[in-house]
Amino acid sequence: MMATDLSEAAIRQAAAKANQKGLEISFQQDDILNSRLEQSNDLILDRGCFHVLPPQSYGTYVQTVASLLKPKCYLLLKCFSQEETREQGPYRFSPEEIGQIFKERFHLRLAKQTVYHGILDPLPKALFCILEKH
Repeated sequence: MMATDLSEAAIRQAAAKANQKGLEISFQQDDILNSRLEQSNDLILDRGCFHVLPPQSYGTYVQTVASLLKPKCYLLLKCFSQEETREQGPYRFSPEEIGQIFKERFHLRLAKQTVYHGILDPLPKALFCILEKH
């Protein structure tokens, strides 16, 4: 299993936690918009990257993620939902917007309203999507 993040500090913290728990995870610093990764994967999980990207980079994100997935494999995407009403925070999406953004390379198989669990009260509204690569 491999995990990536843009932040070297986040990589160090996650690697330390994984090591404490005896987990075998390879951690690598990477920028999804300028990725150096080359291996094909069966699954990619994005829990908070896509929704902080500027709209003009969505095409690059979709192409990069698609290039890192094997055919008929999945991107699990959790992003802020259009139902979130607080002013601050990342971009928000509807299921229709996700389907439109990803349509060239993915089929939207599921879009479900949920929340981000954490310290904010009320919990931020999120959208969990399962996207299958063509």
